[in-house]
Amino acid sequence: MTLGSLWQLFARETKGWMVGGTVSVLAGVAVGLPAVTGFLANGESELSLLLSSLAFSLGGGYAVLFPGIRVGHSTLRILRDWKQHPLSGKVLWILSHAVAVTGLVTCILAGGGNPSLPGLLIWLFMGPYLALTGWATAVLGMAANVRLADSEAGQRDAAARAAGAKATDR
Repeated sequence: MTLGSLWQLFARETKGWMVGGTVSVLAGVAVGLPAVTGFLANGESELSLLLSSLAFSLGGGYAVLFPGIRVGHSTLRILRDWKQHPLSGKVLWILSHAVAVTGLVTCILAGGGNPSLPGLLIWLFMGPYLALTGWATAVLGMAANVRLADSEAGQRDAAARAAGAKATDR
């Protein structure tokens, strides 16, 4: 299973929310970086940049996360089925956690220099973390759904062959 083949299985509205959310997260980070840079240079930052960065980054992250969770609602078992998951989903899952840890460490280190800085940095990491987690969950969940459908189809075929064999024996 490739990422492209799984992408074709998503519903159109799911694709729209995930792509739109990803674009929103990127816009939020792009708007937030000058706000943080301005804070580091002047000791203060423009509130409109901070609020728009917050809205775009977190709103976009959740816009990706919720459809991603909906795709892999009940059939997804991250650790138990790890060897069966597609590589793209594994990479996204690991990358999302790497972003979370990097953000945590950055905020802790930045808090030592200026106690206000972690509050400015948190959504620059939180939005991408939510978006990556949503993408990973969607890819892993869709792959699990495909595996489940394939196994159910195989069971139906086996049952039909067994019923056909019994009918020919009579």
